[in-house]
Amino acid sequence: MKCFEIELSGRYSQYNVLYDFIKSIAEREGYTLSFIDELQLSMKEAFVNAVKHGNRERDDLTVSCTFHLTAHLLQVSIRDCGKGFDPYSLPNPTDSSYLFHPTGRGVHIIRSIAEIIALESDTDGSTLLLHYIPY
Repeated sequence: MKCFEIELSGRYSQYNVLYDFIKSIAEREGYTLSFIDELQLSMKEAFVNAVKHGNRERDDLTVSCTFHLTAHLLQVSIRDCGKGFDPYSLPNPTDSSYLFHPTGRGVHIIRSIAEIIALESDTDGSTLLLHYIPY
């Protein structure tokens, strides 16, 4: 199993660093361009949610991402300094009453690309655990 980890400051602009990090790993592993695009999209949503909702946009708090790779599975954890949330209690953004809401699509996008395995919380923060099957 290969493991890669990155810790970023809680600024939205830090996604550019994460983007390059993900691209480097994905290209090294030989993932297809379409999988890399899906991975980037879901990770951007997870990172933005961690900054906005977990860290409440505080620049002094961090977001860390860990990538565990095996031959047939990619497991990613995104950790912020927040209290966590229940990803299954969120309203469906495709429901007609939510179509014009300015927010609330991130977890839906993540779920359409990755399997949400767990959301773990402790006194130091919360971790969203995602599984991907690379292609």
